[in-house]
Formats: sequence, structure tokens, C-alpha cells
Amino acid sequence: MFKVVSAEIKKMVSKPGIYILAILLAVILILGVFIYRPTIYEDTAIEIQGETVIDVYNEFYGNGVSSGLKIETDNSITSATNSINLYTVSGTNYKEYIKNLYDEFENNFSAYRNCAYDSSSTANINLNKTALLQSLDKLNEAINDGINNAQNGAYTILTTNSNYNRYEQAYENTYRIFDVTVSETNRSQIADICKDYEDNYKNNFTGSIQNFKYPTLTDNFVNLYTENEEGTRYYTINERMTDILNEIYSLRDSAQADTDINQSLSSKAQMLDLINLYINTARTFTNLVEYELLTNAFSEVSTNEQLDLMYLSNESEYNSNSSLIRYTYLFENNKTEDDYAHPLTIGVTSNHETNAYDYAYFILKLFSFIIIVYAVMTACHAIAGEIKEGSMRYLAIRPVNRTKLFFGKLLAILLMSAIMIIFSAIIALCVGGAVYGFESLTILTIFNGTTAITMHPIVMILIYLISMFLELTVYASIAMLLSCLFKSDLFAVTIMLVLYLINTLLPVFAGGINSWLAFYPFSHITLYSLFGSSNYAIADNFLNMLLGAKVYAGTNIGLTICVIILFIGITNLIGSLLFKKKEL
Repeated sequence: MFKVVSAEIKKMVSKPGIYILAILLAVILILGVFIYRPTIYEDTAIEIQGETVIDVYNEFYGNGVSSGLKIETDNSITSATNSINLYTVSGTNYKEYIKNLYDEFENNFSAYRNCAYDSSSTANINLNKTALLQSLDKLNEAINDGINNAQNGAYTILTTNSNYNRYEQAYENTYRIFDVTVSETNRSQIADICKDYEDNYKNNFTGSIQNFKYPTLTDNFVNLYTENEEGTRYYTINERMTDILNEIYSLRDSAQADTDINQSLSSKAQMLDLINLYINTARTFTNLVEYELLTNAFSEVSTNEQLDLMYLSNESEYNSNSSLIRYTYLFENNKTEDDYAHPLTIGVTSNHETNAYDYAYFILKLFSFIIIVYAVMTACHAIAGEIKEGSMRYLAIRPVNRTKLFFGKLLAILLMSAIMIIFSAIIALCVGGAVYGFESLTILTIFNGTTAITMHPIVMILIYLISMFLELTVYASIAMLLSCLFKSDLFAVTIMLVLYLINTLLPVFAGGINSWLAFYPFSHITLYSLFGSSNYAIADNFLNMLLGAKVYAGTNIGLTICVIILFIGITNLIGSLLFKKKEL
């Protein structure tokens, strides 16, 4: 086996392909410095201009003319907690109230329909029709009132204007269905209208109501965020904010009393840090509320149709859970977003400034396309190409087991690819360090959508390299199978490149995260996306969508590993068996 591997490596080194690859990588490396223009992760810190500490105070508390940042951040907490303390009607939970009104409408519709089918008088039909339309109007009024009175905040995720517009359209269509004059001559028409409503409109109208019935929040959940009692999250956040404010008060007083200008400036700087801590602590809490609401919403829906009705089809339950775990971790450890870097992703920096790791990840994503294509082309040529050239016959007359020959060629390709991947990573990091520097915070990532993990950025790079190598192994294994299956290496290369192109472009054009791509095996061969990068991928241009990590519905570490193992195991097993029987 060792002799086969070493012989194959010598063969690859002697061919021009490896040097063309090296030139392409060098060109990408140089161009990468010029084309890499990521969005800088927004710096949430405030900066105060001025010479006196009172400027900091006025900026935070307001100067009598404009409101200060404290009011803004206090309002964000109030908004978030009010948004989950659901709007009530006459002391009844809003969701329950809407459900009761809808049940009343359903009952009135049944009565009206039954009147149309039996021998009820015109007066009785009119009476039931009046009750039906009144219940429909009452339902619409309650939903409209609920939207107008709902606090701005996380709960409006599920009660946005666009959701209400969809409901309003369904309401108008439903109202129009029953807007017909009742008479003895058109009794059959009324029956037909009722049947038409049930067949064509009822599901749409019923579905639109779901926007205002989710999520189901338990009393414990609401109390956790709205009750200011010891042990609740609301109590904890108030305690933290109070402690920060007391420190700000103390620094303000000492700065105003201190005649030493340097000491006063030092107190000003400390005040500024505390103000930023106050603001970021508020943001951590409001994000925690938002994602817990969103996660609860996902737990309440069961079909893609319901996801569409709630305008959540482009949201990811995986990302929602990951964000919830992230902000729970920050809240429980009394940290803020600024204490950690984000996972390395495409299109946005992990810190407030670009660093070597962001650049290296971007370059390695570009490199991966070239290296995988090289490995695929080499694998396609490994069997079919050598048979076509006649060199395989010389190998066949030697006492070399065909199985060992098959896997020796595959191992040589993988070994050479691994060397190129490692070498590329080292060069990319060196160039990135020279241009941007290595300064970075520790990364907080959510592994598998379930576990918060802190790691150095270099560990994140290593995880990506492993993921990249496993993905390459999958494609190389399929290419080896095609090389054994077809006589023409050119035909095998064409099929593989088309397959790789489809797998690369499909997520860009296929649309929603929760689409049928969740059932497409090639959507689950990338480990790196399970380390939180998909949460921060932005889709504002083609390159970001092409390179960004994606996580589809149902993705988890177990599924991904199983798919990778099955791809590699099955393709290599079939490929080696075909090679043993193949005429050389």
C-alpha cells in the first residue's frame, strides 16, 4: 500500500496539474487582498466627544432637550418584557380571546349553513346571517385592536403588519362570500356559497388566524421575564442595571469633586465603559427575550404551511435555538456580545475590526473550490484515464492487489490534497496577519445548535480545515467510483463537475432554509456549519450566498457524520468492487 501511495504521489508531482493548481492558488491569494471587503461587525460602543465628564453624564441621562441613552436602553427592556406579557382583553389572554371569537364565528357559520340546507324561514336565515357577520366583524375588530395595542418588541415577530395584511385580505374575502341577499329564490345559491367557502376559503381564513394564536406561552415563561421577584430573569437584569448605575453615580461624583484633570479624565473613561456595559447588558436581555419567543413559536408549529402563514419559512429553527443558547449563556455568565468574537463567517467580520482569521477563512473558502476540483479531476483520471492511456495494464501484471491499488490511489489523492490544504492555511494566515494583524477576542460558538463553546479563532480555522477535507473526501470518493464505472475519464470528470456545480449553486437559487433541500444528502456534508457560522452569514450578494455556511431543517452532528460516512463508505466499496472486475 505504501509503495502504491508513494508511486501515485510521484506521478502527481511529475504532472503539470499540481503546478497549475499552485499558480491558481497564488493568484487567488493575491486577488483576495483586494476583493476582500467584509462588512465590519457593528461596534455597539458609544463614543463621547468633549472635555468634561458632564458630557458623558448628559449623553447618558439626557440634557433636558433630548432623551439620553439610559432612557433608550430602559425602554428596550420594558418593550421586550411587555411584548411577552401578552395583550389581554377584559382580563382574558389575547390568544385565548381570539380563539374564543373564532370558535363563535365557526358556530355561527354552522348555524347559517344548516339554515340554508333545511326548511328554515328567510327570517331565520337572515337572523343567522346577521349573527355570522357580527361575529366576523367582532373577530376582525379584536385582532385589529390587538395589533394596535401590542407593544413594539419581540412579540411583534408573530404579529407584524404584513401578517395582519394577510389576515385582512382573508377577512375581506370571507365577508364577501356571505354578502348575498337572502330570499326564497336564492336559497340554493346560499348553500352553494357555503360549500364554496368550505372548499376554497375556509382553510386560508383559518390559517391566517394562526398568526394571532402563536406562540403558546406558559405562565412560568411569562413570569420569568415580567415578574420582578427574586429568582426571575427580570429581577436579575434589574439588579445588574442598578449595580452599574450606582457605579456610574459614584464615578460622576468623584470626577466632579476631583480637581486633578488626569484623574477626572480617568473617571470619565471608566464612566464611558460602564455606560457601554449598561447598553450591551440591555441588548443581551432583549435578544434573549426575542429568541426565546421565536423558539417557542417554532415549537408550536408542525407544518411548512403554518411556517409560511407565520412568515417564519425563511427563519431557521436551528439558528433560532442557537441564538437562544448564545444569549442564555451571556445572560447567565453576566457577559455581553462585546466580550466575545462571533464565529468566522463570510461577509462580516468576527470582531469590530478585520483580523487574520477572518481573511484566512475567506481565502480558504475560495481555495476549497480549486482544491476540490483538482482532487475530483485527479480521481476521475486515476482509473479510467490510466486504462485509456494503457498504463493500467502494466500495473495489472505486477503482484499488486487491486483493492490495495484502488485505495492506494485514493489515499494518495487525499494525502496530496491535505498537504495543499494545510499549506494554503499557513500561507493565508501569514498574509492575513501581515495585512490585518492577529488581534482577536475568544470566539463564542454554539456547537450543534445545543452547546455554547468558547474557543480561540485558530481552533475555528482547524475545524474548518477538517470540514473542508471531509467534504473533499466525499467528492473524491464519488469521482473514484465514476472512474471505475465509465471508460472515459473525460465523461467522469464532466459528470463530477456538473454534480459539484449543482451542489454549490443549488442553495443559492433554491430559496428558503426550511425547503426541500433539508432532504438533499449533499446539504449535510459540511461539519463547519454546525459551529454557529450560519447564524452570522449575510445574504446581501451572490458571493456571500455562494460561500456562506447554511444549516437546513433537521441538521445535526449525528446526521452529518452519518451522511459523510455513508457517502465515503458506500462509494468506495462499490468502486473497489467494480475495479476488481473491470477489464484493463
